[in-house]
Amino acid sequence: MDDYIFGGDNLFYKHEISDNISPDTYSMHIHGAYELFYFLDGNATHVIEDRKYKLKKHDLILIRPFQYHFIQINAPSRYERYDILFDSEKHGIDSVNLIPDSVDIINIENNATAMDIFRRCDLYHKSCPSDMFLKILSNMLSELFYNLHIFPDSHQEDSSYISPIISGALQYINENLCSLNDIGEIAEHLFISESYLFRLFKKELHQSPKQYICEKRLLKSQKLLLEGKKPTYVAEKCGFCDYTTFYRNYTARFRQAPSHVQAQAHPEARLSK
Repeated sequence: MDDYIFGGDNLFYKHEISDNISPDTYSMHIHGAYELFYFLDGNATHVIEDRKYKLKKHDLILIRPFQYHFIQINAPSRYERYDILFDSEKHGIDSVNLIPDSVDIINIENNATAMDIFRRCDLYHKSCPSDMFLKILSNMLSELFYNLHIFPDSHQEDSSYISPIISGALQYINENLCSLNDIGEIAEHLFISESYLFRLFKKELHQSPKQYICEKRLLKSQKLLLEGKKPTYVAEKCGFCDYTTFYRNYTARFRQAPSHVQAQAHPEARLSK
């Protein structure tokens, strides 16, 4: 494995190269940041929520905040990718908003400027201190998204869907995320059994419906806490049945108490449980 990693202040960069990557390397996950994935070599499929893309060399994938996603390695092979996570607001990368919401994947094989940005990432990584590199990386991401905006012909839309039932389930969950009472409500809406819904989730998304819902609720709650909302308000707003359940799940996921997050974001606020 030959990779370069920098992190800090919600900005992460990695260039990963493996001579023989295994199919079980990556798992489905979700986070509150943007993720940019540049694929160069391998036999892989990228899954974003209920859509999947068979990857080709020079595919650039934009994963937006709160979208479940993972790389499915189809067969052991040589593998190479760039992976960048960033907070668009914190790092002033407003140009990401120029990419239409309907676009998840762009092939940049014929876009020499876009490809050169990633080559320069490696150049600056090798020659700059990490704090300087992260500043340069923010500027290069701004340039990249503007470049993709003014050269839109490379947009690629050839995706397929995992399952019509999963698509319907995810749509219903995301439209009713904080008001759902139980999994039976989703199954009833789709006219299927709970056990069948559970099996489909495990097969297609590698997790249960309950795990999917809880993770999305926790990320929403983190966003509200960072905005200064009180933990008790957040727990109720995000659909948790009681504060104890919210507290237990939040601390397990983020390794800190909800009140601590709010206090860090807004130290002037008077907290109450």
